[in-house]
Amino acid sequence: MLTERFLKKLVDNINNFNKGTVVGVKLPNGWSYPSNARNYVVVKNPEIVKRFVKNPEMAFGEGYTDGEIEIEGDLEEVLAAGLRYLRNSERRQFPFLKLFKVFSSLKPNKDRENVQYHYDIGDEFYKLWLDKSMTYSCAYFDSENCSLEEAQAKKRELSLKKLQLKPEDTLLDVGCGWGAVLFDAVEKFGIKKAVGITLSKNQYNHIKEEIKRKKLNGKVEVYLMHYKDLPKLGQRFTKVISIGMFEHVGLENYPIFFRKIYEILEDKGLFLLHTIGKIHPEKPSEWIRKYIFPGGYLPALEEIFNAFKDLNFQLIDIDNWRLHYYRTLKEWKKRFLENKGWVINNLGERFFRMWEFYLTAAAVSFLIGSNYVFQILLSKGEVNDYPLIEYRFKA
Repeated sequence: MLTERFLKKLVDNINNFNKGTVVGVKLPNGWSYPSNARNYVVVKNPEIVKRFVKNPEMAFGEGYTDGEIEIEGDLEEVLAAGLRYLRNSERRQFPFLKLFKVFSSLKPNKDRENVQYHYDIGDEFYKLWLDKSMTYSCAYFDSENCSLEEAQAKKRELSLKKLQLKPEDTLLDVGCGWGAVLFDAVEKFGIKKAVGITLSKNQYNHIKEEIKRKKLNGKVEVYLMHYKDLPKLGQRFTKVISIGMFEHVGLENYPIFFRKIYEILEDKGLFLLHTIGKIHPEKPSEWIRKYIFPGGYLPALEEIFNAFKDLNFQLIDIDNWRLHYYRTLKEWKKRFLENKGWVINNLGERFFRMWEFYLTAAAVSFLIGSNYVFQILLSKGEVNDYPLIEYRFKA
């Protein structure tokens, strides 16, 4: 009876906050509430409820991953309703408690191991649902009919245009993924040289093979290297870009990250930082950090800017691509679900459920304004001849 009373109150609170009968719940004993919900959370193991009281995010995420929770209806709609309510509840907590949660969740730096845990699952897996360029970051959809391939190409084009690339430029890509930005910079913008660094062995090997295939030796280089070791390259660059890597750096390392970029960037050089982030500091997702991105932390804007307050980085521009990432994740999830059989056969049903939950929850985080995507353009020193608005209309 206590379980049922708790669930009834929780469901009522979620539905009242969302102004509709969005979510209902069903228990193994046949009890369900309410009778007219659009979606039902089917609880197969009542112990989940006890865990939910202590930690809603972990209980629901682990319950879905382990098959102890099923959804009759739309998982995205259930998560959106629940997360909107929970975020509103968290805002009522005292600020010092929220601050404690943020910092107590941080763990010692294990960057290489953490990156390889996620990105070295296998290229076959990522090829199932990424676009052909293997771009694993937010795309830019400039029309309703834009395909994922087109949107990723637009993202790279727009990002590189912001850097005002010229033939004499040398570009560094920090956390270069599978190399699409490097190759576009050389092949489409005609720059002198593009260099990438990554901690993923799979990505490193893929880029090395592409350099040979495209006959770009001397024009494109890649190193299996940590950003802290950048000065060891013995090179300085006129332009630097980092897309979707900063989320792995960790709050305590932000000043070091910006210092290393500053050291290898030429005076008046440009640095484009593309990162998922928050408006204000928030507790990291425990489930994401445990199962998807170990060590990950999403920066608040103030945390980014505070990190380079002692450096002569000047702000040129900042963009928010929040809904572009929502649409990107919807496209990824669609392709992921289309390959459900392959994933289960090769990686297991639990892995499939875990990633289905991750892709859905991630999409929801951008839909409800929990997460944002920022493109922050900085210059090393004063740059007064930058065309501030031009690039927005010429992606």
